[in-house]
Amino acid sequence: MYESTIIIKKDIDAIYKLFASEDRELNRSKYNITKSKKELLFEITADDAIALKTTFNMITKVLAVWENTKKITGAK
Repeated sequence: MYESTIIIKKDIDAIYKLFASEDRELNRSKYNITKSKKELLFEITADDAIALKTTFNMITKVLAVWENTKKITGAK
């Protein structure tokens, strides 16, 4: 079993909404999202390294699109 954690400390509410409709259980991995006032916590568990990498990449790609969209629109 492999585990990884991603902690986000800005735009918590908006990013949480991005992942609200995402499927959190994949074939060989899953992730949980915990939201507090100060941070958004992604806890990933996977059966193998490839599944861990796939889930990690899926999350970070959504975050990259979020950041790029903010830059293009000038949102803060």
